[in-house]
Amino acid sequence: MTLPYPPSANAYWRAARGRGLVPSAQATAYKAAVARAVANARVRPLAGPVRMHVVVYRPRQTGDLDNALKVLCDALNGAAWLDDEQVVKLLAVRKDDASAPRVELRAMGERHATHEEAVTHRRVRAERAAKARATRNRNRMEKARAKLRLSSGLRLPARREES
Repeated sequence: MTLPYPPSANAYWRAARGRGLVPSAQATAYKAAVARAVANARVRPLAGPVRMHVVVYRPRQTGDLDNALKVLCDALNGAAWLDDEQVVKLLAVRKDDASAPRVELRAMGERHATHEEAVTHRRVRAERAAKARATRNRNRMEKARAKLRLSSGLRLPARREES
């Protein structure tokens, strides 16, 4: 399968006030392009251990292969496999092609995931993310309360009324 060349890992995440790091607009666009390419190739997500062979054709003679792989694997979550934690073997090659930067990917697994497995995996990931958000928000609230308790204990002395 041929996929578009991934954006830089440095441009993939952006800081969001109060939410930590979130995918950038460039990352969201890349994920959508990968999802379209996977759908057009009629690929179903793989289940079980995944082995992959990747050739990354970069547009310039700069950029780390491992950063391109991180972005690529993240974009393929839920499309080529359920989760990139399934990848157990990876052979990656970096080449240069300024005229047609791209990624050529071949992934092999034991079997394709069933629809129910894919739905369950998405639900579990969403629940895990919701739990992490709730924990993060709870920790922020406790920190704010502690700060408020400290500041309220340091009251200025009351003004004396002059007669």
